[in-house]
Amino acid sequence: MLVGRALIPVKVLKSFGSWKAGDTPLIEDWKAKELWERGIVEIIDESEKIIRELEKVINEEKNSEPITSIPEGLYERAEFYIYYLENYVKTKTDVDIEILNAKMTKLSNLKRKYQYLKRLRFNKIINAIMFRPGSLEILSRLSLEERRIYLQISQIRNEWLGEK
Repeated sequence: MLVGRALIPVKVLKSFGSWKAGDTPLIEDWKAKELWERGIVEIIDESEKIIRELEKVINEEKNSEPITSIPEGLYERAEFYIYYLENYVKTKTDVDIEILNAKMTKLSNLKRKYQYLKRLRFNKIINAIMFRPGSLEILSRLSLEERRIYLQISQIRNEWLGEK
């Protein structure tokens, strides 16, 4: 779900508000989605950059015992580019087949790495809950979505084990 926590670079195709055709502002993901669907902006494809960022975080996470911090908005940017690439492939039937193939390859890589990172971090969160439920140190390293999972499962764990 696009909620405005990720900034997406776009190229303005048609003047809109204070933007002129050719401007390249950073806008919130939900605005980028709306304006792209209306043909007002073109998304600047940074999916390769997001894939590299995911790879970096995955490598750091695999080589670190405690859960590590991740760049703010990484999940949201990955979700946005998954949405963008899926819809690009579905709707852009008039582009060169090589471009579509490249976009589909990026989409596949992005989805695979995104899901892998989420599973890796989920396993580390579960492990942290077993030994350090409700730890402020652990909480400080988690994304907003991960914090919710960590706190809710920590509470269930403590209730189950009779620890408060």
